[in-house]
Amino acid sequence: MFNRISQWKYLPWLIFTFAWLLYLYNSGAASIYILDEAKNAECAREMLERSDFIVPTFNQILRTDKPPLHYFLMMISYSAFGVNPFAARFFSALFGALTVLITYLFTRKYAGAKTALLTTMVLLASVHLNIQFHLAVPDPYLVFFTTAAIISFFLFLQEKKFIYGLSFYVAISMGTLAKGPIAIALPGLIFLLYLLFSKQLKWQIIQQLKPFSGALLVLLIALPWYIIVHFKTDGSWTEGFFMKHNLERFANEMEGHGGTFMTTILFVLVGLFPFSVFLPQAIRHAFKNHKDHFTLFNLIAGLTIVGFFILSSTRLPNYTVPALPFLAVLTALFMQAKWDNFKAFRTGIWIIFAISLILIPALLVALKTDPALSVVSDVSWYFLPFPILISVAVFFYYRRQTASSLGLILIGGLTVAIIFFGFVFPKIDRENPVAKSFHLIENKEVRYFRKFNASFSFSLKKEIPEIEENEIAGFFEHFPEGVIISTQDKVDQIELPQSAEISFEAHDIFEKPTTVLITRKK
Repeated sequence: MFNRISQWKYLPWLIFTFAWLLYLYNSGAASIYILDEAKNAECAREMLERSDFIVPTFNQILRTDKPPLHYFLMMISYSAFGVNPFAARFFSALFGALTVLITYLFTRKYAGAKTALLTTMVLLASVHLNIQFHLAVPDPYLVFFTTAAIISFFLFLQEKKFIYGLSFYVAISMGTLAKGPIAIALPGLIFLLYLLFSKQLKWQIIQQLKPFSGALLVLLIALPWYIIVHFKTDGSWTEGFFMKHNLERFANEMEGHGGTFMTTILFVLVGLFPFSVFLPQAIRHAFKNHKDHFTLFNLIAGLTIVGFFILSSTRLPNYTVPALPFLAVLTALFMQAKWDNFKAFRTGIWIIFAISLILIPALLVALKTDPALSVVSDVSWYFLPFPILISVAVFFYYRRQTASSLGLILIGGLTVAIIFFGFVFPKIDRENPVAKSFHLIENKEVRYFRKFNASFSFSLKKEIPEIEENEIAGFFEHFPEGVIISTQDKVDQIELPQSAEISFEAHDIFEKPTTVLITRKK
């Protein structure tokens, strides 16, 4: 059965369609609330409103965090579907599906149809990838173009076709417009290490890539926007992006996102879960088979990306996502090689079984200890199908039915994603302070004091002007129904005028502050 499916000629179309529908699933149900999503989605909305394709802003203030590609595509999506969460996330799902598709085709070409299908299973089952490709952030774009560039490089080395060399440089260019110089640094380091370890680091091979013509093409595609935004912002965007959001992030811990090198490794293991339980064995298997060029290439690609971010002082779960397609290939190569070896899967099967048993108790404890989420702690029980499916997978494993066991692990990962986006996340989202207080600020005159939840801007679809402490009393005299948004820690630093009071407060979900609304005292 498994072999017949892997040979089906329409399988690539099915994989792409299924992946796209999976990553689009219920993507419009939850609000744009998470900080990065809110700032990216609102930035694109403001650029569309001004018909400005150059200067990114959030709340009409220059935003230097990211280059423009995801803003451009969100603007297109807004024009087609309106300014809403579904439109903001539409292209993230598309690039997620394309990443799965090109990884499948790449693996099928060099490792066979069965290994390619196993690779696809590993990727589709990843709950982290499912989350990443559901978000209105630039990472899905970077993941696709980085994957495309790395794959194109290997294809060119093997076949010397012009189209692969061209797609290599175009992908690097688009990745640079999506996330910046990281789209050049990561592929470049991988190429250098692969040529070195495969004993192909020779000028005649490098020359075949036409590096000077390629570099010119990258500059022609990517550089114009960087130059224009530099001059239109008098260098402010350039300084903020390259110094703060690249060099400083790498050299210093920012925004509390630090940790040891084990933090990065944990992100990878969680990122590829549930099939990551086989990843240590897969890497060891790859080292043993490093003489195979395809295996060596994926090993270097995956470990180089992980190693790069181990060296970074700022550590976030999304940083290592570009490594996951290549680590998925290694996992699939291991599973294919050990398909008939009953004992090879034992450790991984028992690890995933143990995790499935503690999942619901762990979620219950985590949600009950969070003041913002304790009221929805019952959603932990929604994930009950996962331990049931894994238990059945263990049963089939001991009946030596490998395909059925791995298939149930895939279904388990997909089930968790569907439950999360279909039922759990929308319920959690309704508890965020912006959703709970929106009816209190809609159609009102609104200001913010010192700091506010970024989601308010996207929800209101307008600029929220800042107000100073000495202007609060006057604001309520002019706008008796007006509202001032702030956070508890900022309000605690001042004494509110007698005419004002805090009329709403709620702890921000996934963040540290407590959002407060200040209104005129009744």
